[in-house]
Amino acid sequence: MIEVNAMGKVCPIPVIMTKKVLRENTSGENILIRVDNEIATQNLTKMAAQLNIKASVTKLNDAEYTVLYDFEGCEACAVLNDSGVLEQGADEYVVVINSDKMGTGDEGFGKKLLENFVYALTEQDRIPKMVVMYNTGVRLTTENEKTITDLKTLQDKGTEVLACGLCLDFYGLKEKLQVGSATNMYRITEIMRTNKVVKP
Repeated sequence: MIEVNAMGKVCPIPVIMTKKVLRENTSGENILIRVDNEIATQNLTKMAAQLNIKASVTKLNDAEYTVLYDFEGCEACAVLNDSGVLEQGADEYVVVINSDKMGTGDEGFGKKLLENFVYALTEQDRIPKMVVMYNTGVRLTTENEKTITDLKTLQDKGTEVLACGLCLDFYGLKEKLQVGSATNMYRITEIMRTNKVVKP
């Protein structure tokens, strides 16, 4: 049995850790994932259901749960042997970010959510063709060390990272661009018009 210790890891890290193990689990061993919250168990059982893997949850106490992926039967084995099964959504896409936070509500939490979103992009089977930022979204390329690191990872993998030049200028960040390159609103409009767009 393979064990994945995701205790203390926030969403979406337990799912990402498990997906990595799934890719390497060519022998069809059962996988036991340890997490510290119920939301993580729900995310892991949903992924198992999508992949036709039998999953069961055990609550050890209020701060410790286990999720068992049981690889009995042909359907589960097929997941391991078909590299395309784990790669969902094969279409090319671009990500457009127009803020330095995700959603409405608490500002600090919204910024943390967006950091998690950008990190999750680096772990996708199919990374975005481009990441385009405008308005306060350009701060992700200039001021936030975590997103700068993750955007550099995407760039190294082949994603084009673009920040609105006018926005950089407006917020006094033109000289602080640390990843990607500046672009103009005409190109941003063209990119959004001609591509599948994902917005956080």
